[in-house]
Amino acid sequence: MLKKITYILVLICTFLIAAEKPYVLLISFDGFRWDYTDKAELPNFNYLINHGVKASSLQPVFPSKTFPNHYSIITGMYPVHHNLVFNDFTDPRTGERYQTKGAVKLESKWYGGEPFWVTADKNGIRTASVFWVGSTVNDPQRRPDYFNYYNHTLSHGDRVSKIINYLQLPEKERPHFLTLYFPDTDDIGHRFGPDSPQIIDTLKTLDVMLGDLFSRLKRIHMLKKINIILVSDHGMISVDSTKSIPLKKWLNGYHYHLNGHGPVTGIVCDSKKDIPKIYKLLKTKKTGYSLYYKNELPRTYHFSDNMRIGDIVVIAHPKYWLKLSSYGPSKGAHGYDNHFLDMQGIFMAMGPAFKSGYKTGTVRNIDIYPLLCKIFEIKPAKGIDGSLDRIEYVLKGK
Repeated sequence: MLKKITYILVLICTFLIAAEKPYVLLISFDGFRWDYTDKAELPNFNYLINHGVKASSLQPVFPSKTFPNHYSIITGMYPVHHNLVFNDFTDPRTGERYQTKGAVKLESKWYGGEPFWVTADKNGIRTASVFWVGSTVNDPQRRPDYFNYYNHTLSHGDRVSKIINYLQLPEKERPHFLTLYFPDTDDIGHRFGPDSPQIIDTLKTLDVMLGDLFSRLKRIHMLKKINIILVSDHGMISVDSTKSIPLKKWLNGYHYHLNGHGPVTGIVCDSKKDIPKIYKLLKTKKTGYSLYYKNELPRTYHFSDNMRIGDIVVIAHPKYWLKLSSYGPSKGAHGYDNHFLDMQGIFMAMGPAFKSGYKTGTVRNIDIYPLLCKIFEIKPAKGIDGSLDRIEYVLKGK
């Protein structure tokens, strides 16, 4: 009789464990290049790697810029399908301009696709965001249950505290999917370059933060329950200040505006008659960049089927930069060809859903959305570009 009762209790416990919704914390380190973990002693990053999964790199979408990539990660779509094609751009149909700063980025009309927090909400899963592109739009139906307006100066400790506080809410109110964002490696990479001593110091600081997160999760008995996924939106490369492409100087006399900035820009001509003229002009001056009509961009970029791109696209080659203002370049840059290795970021994961001590090759950031859906056993939105087949093998039992 005792054996029978014990057996029943074991079955009940097994059922309860299986029925419990998983927890996932998705963390982004902006501009964290694929090889940064090799640059310094980072015990907490290494702990996660040794106890989880590490890809050799995470391939961003093109262009390898912050807003398009963060939104591709959370929707599983290429920028041409979710509509954030650059960090800043003008919609040719309305003349309105999207920018990463100011209230315009809160307008939900700019954002297509279905962010994972919307998919989760449809399936009864509560969500929270301590910063992520698209998480603060003015449509309540397209936001996480808990969200925070972006505060660039908020300390590491305060960001982590917000996550810990969410995870200590009563079960019915508690989010099971959370996002967390840190800008440090992007800020320092731009200012001092990706191979600078300052990057090493920044990596060590982030490692301390990660250790603090682990300790605080352990204190509230969540460290073994939660799946932690570390990603970055893109990498970073040093820029040669002498390799300037004086684009605006060459286009003097034409009427146009530019979508995007940095190593890649889309030229939107006020007069369609000027499109072949500008293309021919830039073709004759071609040095240090690739030039395309929008509809002739290589298919591997998945970047031609959207009016917000522009009529002509100029893509600087690595080390070169487009001179679009009176200012010189930063010491580090991104936005180049997303297949270029130094534009690639990181993918690491640890938790009950993931294999342990598992290393693999490059994965694509558009596949993270269907991976999240698999972890929660929910159906992805229609029309995504990501594929579970390309990434499911990082999960236990696969």
